[in-house]
Amino acid sequence: MGSCLSSRSAQVDTTGQNRPLTSDPEPEPVSEEEEENGSDFLMESESADNDEVKVDKILSSYPNAAPIDDKSKLKRGTEIKWTAQIDDDVGDVVATESDMPAIRTQKDVDRHARQAPAELNSSFNDLINYLTGDLDQSERPEVFRARALMVWLSVQDVDSDHVKRKDGNTETPEGYLTLLAQSRTTYSTFFLVLCRKANIQCTQIEGICKAGNYQPGDRNLGNVNCVWNAIYVEEAWHIVHPFWICRCIVGKTVGGWIKLEADGKAIGRKEKELIGVMKNAFEEYYFMTNPAELVYMCHPSEERWQLLEKTITQQQFLDQAYVLPPFFGLGMVMKSRDACVYEAKNGEVKIDIEAPAKNANAINMWYEFLLKEGSNEKSLEEQFLLSMESMPRLVAMLRCGERWKIRVRFPIEGTYKLRLYGAPNKTPLLLLGEFRLDCTSRRKECIPLPIDPKVVGFGPGPAADVSGLLFPSHRNGIYPLSKNKEMRFTFHLEEEASKSVQVTTDLITSKYVKGKGQFEQHSLKSSVKTVVNRRKRELSITFAIAENGEYALTISTTKTVSSASYRNVCNYLVSSDTTADKEKSHVRFAKNALRNILADDFDTKSDREAIKDIENVLKNCRKQKVPEDDEEFESGKIRLEYLRFKIDIHDAKLRENWHVTEKTVRRLQQSRFAHTFRKKIKELEQERERLALQRKESE
Repeated sequence: MGSCLSSRSAQVDTTGQNRPLTSDPEPEPVSEEEEENGSDFLMESESADNDEVKVDKILSSYPNAAPIDDKSKLKRGTEIKWTAQIDDDVGDVVATESDMPAIRTQKDVDRHARQAPAELNSSFNDLINYLTGDLDQSERPEVFRARALMVWLSVQDVDSDHVKRKDGNTETPEGYLTLLAQSRTTYSTFFLVLCRKANIQCTQIEGICKAGNYQPGDRNLGNVNCVWNAIYVEEAWHIVHPFWICRCIVGKTVGGWIKLEADGKAIGRKEKELIGVMKNAFEEYYFMTNPAELVYMCHPSEERWQLLEKTITQQQFLDQAYVLPPFFGLGMVMKSRDACVYEAKNGEVKIDIEAPAKNANAINMWYEFLLKEGSNEKSLEEQFLLSMESMPRLVAMLRCGERWKIRVRFPIEGTYKLRLYGAPNKTPLLLLGEFRLDCTSRRKECIPLPIDPKVVGFGPGPAADVSGLLFPSHRNGIYPLSKNKEMRFTFHLEEEASKSVQVTTDLITSKYVKGKGQFEQHSLKSSVKTVVNRRKRELSITFAIAENGEYALTISTTKTVSSASYRNVCNYLVSSDTTADKEKSHVRFAKNALRNILADDFDTKSDREAIKDIENVLKNCRKQKVPEDDEEFESGKIRLEYLRFKIDIHDAKLRENWHVTEKTVRRLQQSRFAHTFRKKIKELEQERERLALQRKESE
């Protein structure tokens, strides 16, 4: 099984680092090995141009197209599945038992639809009755009727030669499947026919989409015409994209790009053009998609079918960011310019992306960096760029609280492409989007980043949390450097970590060595003082730097004393190129008071006392107009949230009430502290089961 949402493995092939650049004259089919790494496309386009089936796209009796009034009914991108969703092969379906239980839930609907006997394909009436005839008592009858049709369609075989050799017709489902296999109709048209035969109001929408051979910045999308549908259920129109639900192409890549960097490693290899493999799938995301998200991928010819209160023009559609379902699945939003093309300023591009506060710290992000072939003549500089081992580290992924600040440096002029990947911690990284980066004037003194931080990146994230390093004094990935001025970074240690964690740190800079013609790393480890205070449960790291430049502070931990077992869990970038924001004196005093409270030994006071102290200083910060998104203000709010959860856990245990315990468990599981409180959650879950058993016995 593979994922329809394009993913990349944690292992990166670096064997082509100094390989001569060669081109491939013809696109090749994807091999099993290459299929796993092909990542340019998630979708092909399906056009109605050659559709032989002619049906009315909309009926006059249908309700007018309009945005959904009840916003709670909008499906959120967070329903992205981070697991495989592709059917490797479509085999014979298993007939259901005559005494099958009543269909109530979405899971029941999906299972029932996938088990539809093949003999039903000879009759629309029989098929529709089977799929939709027993849903009146289900959780969402109208939605489930349409979903059953969609799930059934997603598992039908349209690839086998014996299907393609049959005579296609519009009299039976089997006839339509043959027309599909012969590319004589579309999934959109067949779904529309199924819906109308099931008395579901369904319209067909035509437009353009960012699919097929689309590349960020393309202006002519005439070759990616697309069709999709809208269904009227639960008193509103909802978007459904049958082709993208049912089919996806795996392993397709476009030629013409040189992969410079992946996972911080130099690649210097031309990407081969691969045609990919089309497979069946069931991509949940495209069933009743949120219109505000789909408008980043599809633009209808008729404005009304955007189903948005604030519509966008085709030009805006072409200009806006090329982001994909996993981007919305993580709840992300563009905080810099919402564009698919960025132009370098002073040899640098800055892109800012933000995730929701409750899950930002559980997300990993990484990238691939590519240069367009022929965008720079093969100069000595380009050959140097592509061959030197220190070339990577041109892209800085800076985690700054809930925001990622992505900084790209350009050593030569050219057209570049940045692919961004992301996912919840410990799940495969999926393609979030792509950006074209144009550089017409290179960066002066383009020095690579001091280190390759890999997926840990710069700034505290999931790796720090998992290792027990909590409540960092510095939540951003980059800080300004003041020569000879001491800098102090602290973390609160999780209870278990405070007993055994071992910490090692380093301070690294990158310098150009003229004699060798390359950049080398220099360690200033002796300049860093690292103290683990197990009584206070605090990690303190201090250092002072005598020279301007750019430095990376690395933090690695282990539970044993073996130096071989240390694992990098957090990094910071300290740079003299970065300047601190100027603050008014009253803001500075308010933040100092907050900083002092957060530096207190919380083990010497009760949680309720600590909560009161933090609430007071936060109240004063608001009074002094400290911005709510200020780094230290955010740290105070996070510590307050943590302490309140501790109180809730304590109260839940004392009250011994099933409803209170269940609510507390659910809130903890959905919070940013799910990992921190994992043991407490397990204890509460056991208590919840005990209380549930008590309730059952007392009935």
